[in-house]
Amino acid sequence: MSGSLIGTYDLLDRRTGKFTESHLLSPADAGNVADIDGSWRPLMEARIAELKAAGQYNLQFLGDNDIQDAHWRWSEKVDMASNRLDRQSFAIVAEGATQGLMLVTTAGFAKEPSQRGKPLVTVDLLATAPWNRPRFDASPRFKGVGRIMMVAAISLSVQEEFRGRVGLHALPQAEAWYRDVVGMTDLEIDDTRMRYFEMTEAQARAFLT
Repeated sequence: MSGSLIGTYDLLDRRTGKFTESHLLSPADAGNVADIDGSWRPLMEARIAELKAAGQYNLQFLGDNDIQDAHWRWSEKVDMASNRLDRQSFAIVAEGATQGLMLVTTAGFAKEPSQRGKPLVTVDLLATAPWNRPRFDASPRFKGVGRIMMVAAISLSVQEEFRGRVGLHALPQAEAWYRDVVGMTDLEIDDTRMRYFEMTEAQARAFLT
């Protein structure tokens, strides 16, 4: 993995109850994409095959298994980010494997009434490895990947002088997490047919606290 080290964070290993050191890197690189194509994707495709065989291949069952993101093409998105000044990618690596990946854009503008029109960081894609997802794996490994990624997005927003403002469209399987755990404002389903969330400056401070 050749991305620059942004920070070192502890992930809770659910298997042992102990903490494992992880590295937040930016940008994500070919090694991270290879991890997804070689490790993440086969697991998700195998689960999809099981759902199809059981006649359960639809959005609801994909959400129940936490794999509504299985169609995301990370290699294309990471490559795009590498060629754009307004895009940035992040990866979390622990135990020699990519545990999470995120792509963001720094050219967005807020819609939430108290901050409408102000610049923000938009999270385009954010995912943790399938083996970390409780609804996918009966014995999930690491907890905390998504939280670290949100810290990275907020930190980038502060660095860009956007005061912690962050926005994103959430897959149905992740809506409750962004609303109830991260504490973002639910701005309902928009013309993308996805639910849109924003984080205000105050919400960013609360999340970091």
